[in-house]
Amino acid sequence: MSDHTARLSDTRLRPAQRTSRAITTLPLGLARPVLINAMVLGLAGDLLLRAGLDGPAFAIWIALVALALVSLVWRAQRNVPAESQWWLAVAVLFAAAMSWRDSDDVQVLNALAVIGSIALAVVTLSQGGTDVLTARLRDTVISAIGPALAVMRGIVPLAVRGLFAPGARDGWMATARPAVRATLIAGVLLAVFGSLLASADPIFASIVSLPAIELDTIASHVLLVGFFAWLTGGLATGALEESDGLPRRAGAPPFSLGMVDITTALATLGVLFATFVLVQIGAMFGGEAFLRARTGLTAAEYARRGFFEMTWVVVLVLPLLLATRALLAPGQALVRRYTVLAVPVVLLLAAIIVSAAMRMKLYVHFYGFTLDRLNTLVFMGWLAVVLVLFAATVLRGREGHFVAGAMLSALAVLAALNVVVPDRIVARENLARSSSVVGRPMDVAYLASLGGEAADLAVAGVLRRPDTALGADAENRCTAARTLLRRWGAATSRAAGFGEDGAWRTWNAGERHATKFVAANAVALRSVAHETCAKASTL
Repeated sequence: MSDHTARLSDTRLRPAQRTSRAITTLPLGLARPVLINAMVLGLAGDLLLRAGLDGPAFAIWIALVALALVSLVWRAQRNVPAESQWWLAVAVLFAAAMSWRDSDDVQVLNALAVIGSIALAVVTLSQGGTDVLTARLRDTVISAIGPALAVMRGIVPLAVRGLFAPGARDGWMATARPAVRATLIAGVLLAVFGSLLASADPIFASIVSLPAIELDTIASHVLLVGFFAWLTGGLATGALEESDGLPRRAGAPPFSLGMVDITTALATLGVLFATFVLVQIGAMFGGEAFLRARTGLTAAEYARRGFFEMTWVVVLVLPLLLATRALLAPGQALVRRYTVLAVPVVLLLAAIIVSAAMRMKLYVHFYGFTLDRLNTLVFMGWLAVVLVLFAATVLRGREGHFVAGAMLSALAVLAALNVVVPDRIVARENLARSSSVVGRPMDVAYLASLGGEAADLAVAGVLRRPDTALGADAENRCTAARTLLRRWGAATSRAAGFGEDGAWRTWNAGERHATKFVAANAVALRSVAHETCAKASTL
């Protein structure tokens, strides 16, 4: 009876023991399917993405990756969690946006959104449906470690297991090996002796035409196939590795912050920020006389400084607030002290964000609008949203909602940028500024350097009749006209590329808009270039 009881108790303890450790191995039955899918996706990546990532081909490849992940999960007899499905759909959506906009900054953000969405899909798949959006930030980061390591390991461990594990030489390997060996023998003999005989007799060479072997081209194809196979194999391994999941609450941090630590840190920030905000109020309402008396600077000189520094303050303080909250020692009294001191800091940060926005408005008034200034302003606006989320979630003890809000708000901002097109906003603002501010000539050379969506506005600026209030100088218009013709003219590779075979892979709506508009105004642009460049050379 005692032995039976012992065995029964041991059996009952086994589930608990299994959940206390993470099993991070891919079942041998899935190794070969993952390896085959990785090689197919590697070949597809070489075929579709050799010319770049800014076209429909990228969206097609990301869709193939998503389908491969889903099919492999089904093959493992597991369900695809709803959150994983959403992240895969988001990845495909922003990959498709790569063929819609020509703005370099938006393209980079779209690519980051695709990478992040795929990563989160793999994390949720590896955790069996763990909802990363309701986890604390620390838990989300920890849960991503395993899949990240699998991606870094890539396809090599998978290939070793699939090809050299016991039993791997049975089945299809036993059939494929003789065929591969015969193909290699025949290929080597044909290449060596066929080349020698073709060189020896021109008649033989005209009958037997051997393909020219370009080692550089072969090497580039092999590298691309290997890279994409490595990447997708690692993604699939990270998603499919059997794991009981990480605990929803991470272990204790290596150190904790006590009452004195939190009071000192947050009180110092509060006093420092309050002093800065008071100074900003004086500068905002004191006018240029106040600025000259205090700093010796004009309003234009004052506007050039401060905005980016204030942005960095907000960027650094938000992670600091999150980190100090995560490192709090246990105790409700300490949590209350943290909340009491953090609320004024959050409010003062909001005031700094408003001050930064006012400084940017003054900056643009004197020096015009650029993509860097617009993007930083948008980023500051998103930080304001994150600050509100921090106050509404973390400070109220609802940390699980903060990650979701921050991620979804970032995706919403990126979706808005894809709709409104920052390049057109900058171009319109500069055109309007040149019409309303006397003595501020338009920088059409900068407008000509913007994305394809703004090409029509840049052309309008170049062709606008110059005068002392509105127009650009001759050198500026010369540079702009030449830039537009060089980037989007009929003789450019971009314009010619739309008629080439396979052009659909890198087709971009913004570039197509620019090439059409510049082609329609090419004669006028050449006339402006001829006139203004000759005039500029005599100045």
